[in-house]
Amino acid sequence: MKGKIIFHFYGQVLTAFSPVFLLPAIYAAVMMKSPRISIMFLAVGLLTAGAGIIFWYFSGKQTRRLPVFESSITLLTVYPIVSIFGVVPFVFVGHISPINALLETVSDFTSAGLSILPEGEPYVLLLWQSLLMWFGSLIFLILLVTVIPEVNGNFGTALSLGRGKNFSPMFGQMSDIAGRVIKTYFILTGAGFIFFKLAGLKFWDSLLMSLRCISTGGGDFFPGRGNLYVEYAACAVMILACGNFLLYSETLNKIFSPLSQIKSFKQIQSAEFVKNFSNEFFSALKVFFTNSEVKVFAVGICLCTSLFLASVFGRDGIGDGNDAFRYALFHVVSFASTTGITISDITTTHDFGKFLIFAAAICGGSIGSATGGIKIMRILILLRFTGAEIKKTLHPRMVTGVSINKTPIPGDYVSGIFGFFFLSALTLFVCAGILSMDNLIFSEAVAMTAACLTNVGSLPGLCGAENFLQLSIFGKFFCMIILIVGRVEIFALPVAIAGLKNLRLKKSW
Repeated sequence: MKGKIIFHFYGQVLTAFSPVFLLPAIYAAVMMKSPRISIMFLAVGLLTAGAGIIFWYFSGKQTRRLPVFESSITLLTVYPIVSIFGVVPFVFVGHISPINALLETVSDFTSAGLSILPEGEPYVLLLWQSLLMWFGSLIFLILLVTVIPEVNGNFGTALSLGRGKNFSPMFGQMSDIAGRVIKTYFILTGAGFIFFKLAGLKFWDSLLMSLRCISTGGGDFFPGRGNLYVEYAACAVMILACGNFLLYSETLNKIFSPLSQIKSFKQIQSAEFVKNFSNEFFSALKVFFTNSEVKVFAVGICLCTSLFLASVFGRDGIGDGNDAFRYALFHVVSFASTTGITISDITTTHDFGKFLIFAAAICGGSIGSATGGIKIMRILILLRFTGAEIKKTLHPRMVTGVSINKTPIPGDYVSGIFGFFFLSALTLFVCAGILSMDNLIFSEAVAMTAACLTNVGSLPGLCGAENFLQLSIFGKFFCMIILIVGRVEIFALPVAIAGLKNLRLKKSW
């Protein structure tokens, strides 16, 4: 195993993570007037940067591709490595045990948002929780276009832009596509902050909600419940989080590419520039809104909201049409984005409504997003493949093919998706069986396993299950494993096990 390449990736992630400690340090010094907490955040930030530099030093200069086995090890270990440093503020500031703090940290980094912090914790911990969610999803988006394709194959990321792209995990310099995704993530985070600020939230509340919604982290924190504008602002940001960040970056790049050619202010006033900019703008929007995933997602949200509205209207104490629509839309969008924020007690919702939002959480958002779940692209490919097989059965001599966004889908992509579905179902049943031994009833075990695999920490609330604090130490550690495996999309674990087996066989020879 080429450990130096893995160390290089650790060094990159930890070095990028260290500046995140500055914001809570500033908040503690300015807003809390607590030099002790501020110094703690700065000290841990410096320690994180130091660890990153050490990993960089021992890794040497790495410019090669990350092999498949090393890619799987990287996916499975990067979140635990970062969590070692992220857990310190929870233990130092909060009234929470180390094991619970570790579970909270892992759930935040994987954007599950289990929200096991006790009530009344300092606001700086809510800020830290939000930053962990935001940075964890940023890591995932970078992994999505660098390391994950090496393990899971390019089915999804290659098709998400409508043409084959090779997302090569080369180290030493961030690839252009990954850099654009990072810029898009920052832009959408800023847009979310503006939405919440215009909705009436204070500065820090707006920042925290933007970080939580764009990262699909969610959690219990939601200031402004009952405020119409805040709830619709949250819906808008969560819908943005469901979108394909690769498609976002390409659309923005196409829209603003004419601006990069401007050399003087007079060019902006020219009729030719206005015409070119308008053509590029509408062309980019056309490509975006004709994307298959975008259309299916929009139809799915409308359909689920309509059905949910029909199931809750006149029930659950909701008799007003506007309130029922807002209630239905918010929860469908929240669970479809795998954010899991709620605006009321969903345990009293009609069972059909619970089924709808559970199904939405399982499906998730676009394949190029930070959401959890199966992803719309994979479901769409399987549906079209099934339709093609039915036609082929009826007409044996017919030559059938499946395409997405006018891009033919190779057979290995489809087989990879079938493997993903099988592994997901197998993992769900096996992990639920193991958790059921931890004094949980069957429905609670299934709901908690699904919550960890889809990264929707509020799913157990649908069946009235208690939170994850009821688990034993073994159960909590096991949930951390499920959270990480679910976040890196299942394949990394069997690939790592197979790789370790091959290493053992080589040593035996």
